[in-house]
Parts: sequence; structure tokens; C-alpha cells
Amino acid sequence: MDLADAADLTSAAATRDPAGAFATLRDQDPVWWSERHRAWILTGHADVVDALTSPLLSADRISPLDRRLGDARRDASVATRDHLRSWMLFNDGDVHRRLRAPVGRSFTPRRVERLRAFCAGLVDQLLDDAVAAAVPVGGGADVGSTVIDVHQALFAPLPAVMIAELLGVDRTDAAALQGWSDQLGLFVLGVAHPDQAAAAAQATAELIAYFEALVARRRREPSEDLISALVDAERRGELAADEVVGAATLLLFAGHETTTNALGNALVALLEHPDQLARLRPDAAVDTVETVDPVEPVDAVEELLRFEPPAKVQVRYVLTDHTRGGHRLERGQAVFAAIAAANRDPAVFAEPDRLDLGRRPVGHVAFGHGAHFCVGAALARLEMAVALPRLARRFPDLAPAWGERGPQYQPAVVMKSLQHVPVAVCVGVRATMGP
Repeated sequence: MDLADAADLTSAAATRDPAGAFATLRDQDPVWWSERHRAWILTGHADVVDALTSPLLSADRISPLDRRLGDARRDASVATRDHLRSWMLFNDGDVHRRLRAPVGRSFTPRRVERLRAFCAGLVDQLLDDAVAAAVPVGGGADVGSTVIDVHQALFAPLPAVMIAELLGVDRTDAAALQGWSDQLGLFVLGVAHPDQAAAAAQATAELIAYFEALVARRRREPSEDLISALVDAERRGELAADEVVGAATLLLFAGHETTTNALGNALVALLEHPDQLARLRPDAAVDTVETVDPVEPVDAVEELLRFEPPAKVQVRYVLTDHTRGGHRLERGQAVFAAIAAANRDPAVFAEPDRLDLGRRPVGHVAFGHGAHFCVGAALARLEMAVALPRLARRFPDLAPAWGERGPQYQPAVVMKSLQHVPVAVCVGVRATMGP
């Protein structure tokens, strides 16, 4: 990849292959100043880990956004930015710890694990629905090949319904909530649309109104869901009323956006490495693989997250002038801690550009590091460990169907987000998928 493409994270080349772009920059300088983004890009594992824990850098992305927006977009996004300030994601120090503590207590691995059977049934149902809606090509009316957009059929709705189940949201509302969250996400994650501030403001208003009503119900009628747990934190004086709603909208947003990206990126990697895909379904007949070394889904998920994390970078801002890698970083400058680069750093991972589902990649930073480590990581891991093997076993002949253009990604700075994941499958014969 040439340097110009690598230095622009929204270029076609860097959008498709952020790890390759970061490797190009690392070869030049592991602490790289990007004129295109007006930001420092850190590509070494040690530098990224340090940036994600350093008190010299801030996670507050809202204050810099205030200064950067033009008058029209600033006016249109006042309510959105005010709401985002209640997200722990964009706070530091004591405020971050206070906002995170009640969520962390409630969002436990045990609570998540109780959803494993629900997740498996949901995956099967979503795939059943996709097959029922598909039009077979060849092989008669009952058996034939067809193309399914597995992003729309499975990867987008699955995390949305799962986080809705945890929050205590009616499943029939999940699609509307996902739509509002997606609109907000385009604003938060920096996908450029001229009218995005107004659309995000409308989506924010809808989300706030929805969760204010749900929180009011849970105050009257507590349940076992996360909203009820947040209401308990409010009763104890740990969260203000607007912070309860902010925690709910953050969990909704982060609970489906990140996992949808992780699932899509993982499947593309598997389809591009069929020998590794076969390791998720060693009991299925695979013509191109003579012997298969099976892997546990939990191990496969960790390697897939290392190889193609859902986020390309995590953004920080310089609080205090300091030096990194021989460069002077000045107060107010942006820093891109390149997650996708750290996970492919040859100083930490042997043969980092090789996908090996049996690797067990200790030290990957796909979910961040330190105080801001993703609070919903256990849920994302569960969804990936359930969905990917079931998809692979359901369709032993699973193959890419995106043509010569390859997979199409959103030209965003922060996330590696697929727009569609078309796959060719054989319908009419359902493999046994197990528990």
C-alpha cells in the first residue's frame, strides 16, 4: 500500500485493509503525524496500550467536537452532544469510574452466560427466516443455491435483540432501537454525511424518550433486567436520572454496533481462509481440506478478534504536552491508538498476518485496555462463539458472493464496518448444529 493511501484511513485501500495501512505507517514511523486527520497515529502494541491507560491523554471526544464543528452543525447537534456527555465512554477519571461502576456490577459474565441458549435459538431462527425468504437458484424448488446477505439476516439483528433482552426491552422494539442507534452511530463514529447532525439529533430524541418511559416503568415495576439494575443505582444515589438513560443508550449502541462489526469482519476473514473456517465445523464434509484440526469456539473468537477487530482505532486527546517516540505531542491534538495495528505487531505476535484459530492470542486489544476496556466484551464473545460455528455448520458449502469488488466497507475512521456480507449457500438441506 502506498503511503498516501495508508495515511488516509478513509481511503479505499485503508478502509479495506486497515492493518496493511498501519503496517505501512509503522515502517515509516510508529508515531506518525497524519495531516489528513490532524492526528497522531500510534501503531506499536506498547504505544497503544500506554495510550489507552495514560493520564496524559483523555477519552473526552465531545469537547474537541464542540470546537471543531461549524455553527450550523454545532447548533443542530447540541442535544446529541449533551446526551453523549453522560456516556462513560467519553469521560475520564472519577467521573468515568462512577458512571461505569453500576454498569459493571450488573453486566456480569454470569448474567450474560444465562443467555447462551436464547442466543443459539435466535441464531437458528434468524437463519431459518433468511432461508425461507431466499429464492433458490437451480436444483428444483426444494434444494438449490442462493445468496443471502448474512449481515442483514443475522449479524445486524442478533446483537440488537441480545442487548434488548439484557436491557429488558421488548423484542418487537429492537428494530426501531437499532435504527435510531445506527443514526447516532454515524455521528459518533465520524461517517461523513452533510445532514447527519440533524438525523442524529432526531435519533437521540427518540432514544431518550423511549428509555425515559422504560425507566419510569421499571421504577414502578422492577424486573431482573439491566434497566432495573440501573434504576437501583439511581435509588442509591450513584447515578442521576439522565445518567441512567445515558447508560441505557450507550449499552444499546455499543452492544450491537461493535458486535455486528466483529461478526462481519470475522466471517470475511474465515471465508478468505477456508482452511480455518473448516476448523469450526470439523464434522462437515469439506472437499478442499483433507484433515482438520478442530478448535474450541472460544479460542477461535479470540484469534478472529485479534486478526480483524471491530474498531480500527480508539481516539484520545492530549491533555498535557509530552513526548512519544521522539515526537512532541501538544495539548488538544488527537491521538489514534491503532487497535488493528497493535493486534498485528510482530514484536508481540508471531506471524501476525497469519490467521490461526488455535493461536490463543494473549494480549490482543480488540476490546481496548485498562479502565475503558469494553464492559460488554463477555456478551460480544458469547454471540460470536455461538453464531459463527452455527452458521458454518448450517451451511457446509458457505462461500463468498461479493464478486470482484470484494466486501464493501463504510469509509469510517474509527470502525471497520461492512455494509453487506453476501454469501452463497445451499438451501433445502439443514445440517445438524448441535446444542
